[in-house]
Amino acid sequence: MAKIFAQHAQTGEYHLETRYCEPGRWEWMVFRKGKTVAEFSGSATTLDGAQKNAAMRVGLYPESADWMPIGPEIEIPD
Repeated sequence: MAKIFAQHAQTGEYHLETRYCEPGRWEWMVFRKGKTVAEFSGSATTLDGAQKNAAMRVGLYPESADWMPIGPEIEIPD
């Protein structure tokens, strides 16, 4: 059972975020530094998939983003 609700990463001029939305769906967003409207967004079926999609959308290798939790953990059913 996953326990992370949302994560974020700062990479150069972009801020990446992922969050759990509903069973089986993780949303990802990419913001340009200083902006409040997402430049890119999408969804994936796993947290790992959402992180990879967000990183690759701005031309990064997925493992180059240093993801950190946002807020408290919640239990998410498998």
